[in-house]
Amino acid sequence: MISYSGITCLNVLTKTITLLATPNLRFDPLNEVCTNAGSFQITQAGSANGLPGTGVFSGPGVSPSGFFDPSAATAGVHTIRYTFTGANTCSNYIEQTIAVNPTPNANAGPDKVVLEGGVVQLTPAMNAGFPVTYTWTPPTGLNNPNAPDPLASPADDITYTLKVTSNKGCNTSDQVFVRLLKKPEIPNIFSPNGDNIHDRWVIKFLETYPGCTVEVFNRYGQRIYYSAGYSNPWDGTVNGKPVPVGTYYYIVDPKNGRQKEAGYVDIVR
Repeated sequence: MISYSGITCLNVLTKTITLLATPNLRFDPLNEVCTNAGSFQITQAGSANGLPGTGVFSGPGVSPSGFFDPSAATAGVHTIRYTFTGANTCSNYIEQTIAVNPTPNANAGPDKVVLEGGVVQLTPAMNAGFPVTYTWTPPTGLNNPNAPDPLASPADDITYTLKVTSNKGCNTSDQVFVRLLKKPEIPNIFSPNGDNIHDRWVIKFLETYPGCTVEVFNRYGQRIYYSAGYSNPWDGTVNGKPVPVGTYYYIVDPKNGRQKEAGYVDIVR
């Protein structure tokens, strides 16, 4: 049986709901960089609505604090995420991509040797695998300073710098040394008398020829002097004793592509 007394009972329950603000984030676009650009701090991210809290970065080549290292990320297009957690424990994230462009490896090639008046080709290693341009400096003695492998005919020893630049503007450089071998100047007289004037048979420029040889003979055809290399010019002695005044005959072989030279030298005192 159900009976109704006519009295209505009402019980009301209430609950308070607190809505916490979600961080509204900003993360400006990132400029493309080269792999050799060096580390830098990302500063384009943060809370747009001023909420206090902590932001953390994540992704290839980036530290939690936002230092980005292009070489660690390697070449390619990478996604960087910025996650912000407010003091109210609410969090949000935002992402940007960054393009890391490859840097060509400049290798100017081996050092070169060229005879005075001659020509030598520079031979850099070319293995970029993407479009690049070449610039050689200084242009002195080069037939084309923008060719990858120009011909060089310098008037003196010189160091060339090769700069290789990609179509994205990334570049590196390397150097190559070109030694000029000038024609040896062989005097036909010297006076080893101890007055410090022409005491040695100085053959100008011969010391720059690797592996050159010098031979001196007396009038009987006996070899009295031999030298491989010529960093220490002959002083007119044999076994520590002065040779007699007179005419002697030489064969100088510079090698390195230059012909032998034969002639005579007079010793006077």
